[in-house]
Amino acid sequence: MPLIIVCVVLLALAMTAVVLWGGERLVAPESPASASGGRRHLEGLRYYLWWATVFVVIGTATGVFVTGAGGRLVMRLLAVTSPDATGRLTEAQAIVGDITPMGTLAYLIFGALPFAFASAALYLLVAPWLPRGRLGGPTFGVVLLVTVSPFIDPLRVDNIDFDRVGPGWLSVLLFSALAVLQGAALAALAARLSRSLPLMSRRNWPATGALLLPAVVLFPIGVVVAFGALVTAVFPRLLPWFLALVGFRGGVIVGRVLLIVAVLAALPAFVVAVVSIWNR
Repeated sequence: MPLIIVCVVLLALAMTAVVLWGGERLVAPESPASASGGRRHLEGLRYYLWWATVFVVIGTATGVFVTGAGGRLVMRLLAVTSPDATGRLTEAQAIVGDITPMGTLAYLIFGALPFAFASAALYLLVAPWLPRGRLGGPTFGVVLLVTVSPFIDPLRVDNIDFDRVGPGWLSVLLFSALAVLQGAALAALAARLSRSLPLMSRRNWPATGALLLPAVVLFPIGVVVAFGALVTAVFPRLLPWFLALVGFRGGVIVGRVLLIVAVLAALPAFVVAVVSIWNR
């Protein structure tokens, strides 16, 4: 019970963040593209570390508060509504109805956080293409739901867990709501952080650097961040150029078209998955 209460509190905090900051815009620092000489490499690295920090913070936060706590609550609710499945093994070899700290930690590390970081990276990429205001985050959540859930999780048709816990319609509704909340939380946290996070400097590096600590603990994420820093050190203008490309008017139009095409292409599989799971 204490673990469930903690998950409820964490999910409530995520929803509060969406309510408070969901209407804010992500505001990036000024591009260092105009810097010259040796300073160009330093400014390019500071610019990259700003974006890397936003990525690490929103990925960690949503992984713990939304996909972690929220996903665990969804699993618990589905176990309660499926008493006949209690004690049976899930596809991930977990025991239905058995909510333990170690099981929750394993789910967080191997399930919730990887999805949260992948969605965080994708959000930062497509953020300029999304509607402005409060619709941006939920729209991204819907895009994730349609294009990812039928093929990877959580609405994969061949997932045997839907044959054991349910009802199917409740599974669809809960996981869909969680995906939309994930998108909304990413947008809200990224916008809020962008307005308060300075570029790293000699004076503030202990505080700003501390925000990157999750990348040290989560080794694969640290490798990705370190590789990006290495590329930036060699090509300091690459990131500003890319962000300018996806953010200018023509890039936004092309990006929105690509999102629409991706959704339309995945929609048949999504509909099949929803119908199949709903009727189980």
